[in-house]
Amino acid sequence: MSLIARNCRDITRLILQREDRTLSLVERLAVRFHLRICLMCTRFTGQVQLMNRAMGQWKQYAAEPDESAPDDGTGAGSGH
Repeated sequence: MSLIARNCRDITRLILQREDRTLSLVERLAVRFHLRICLMCTRFTGQVQLMNRAMGQWKQYAAEPDESAPDDGTGAGSGH
């Protein structure tokens, strides 16, 4: 297999791995080249980015205190 020419399975694996580690130069070039010619992997990349943004927003939401819950001083909510 060529260092640059990869199939969709290889590229989607690399797209997911770049969330956890820095890809090598050859891997980054392979992804970039493949995304120029493959609409489906380009869409997959967009979906991964969308999920990452949604998770970031969820983490912010989950970290905010719930101001709608009444505070009875016990920290346990109203119990209803």
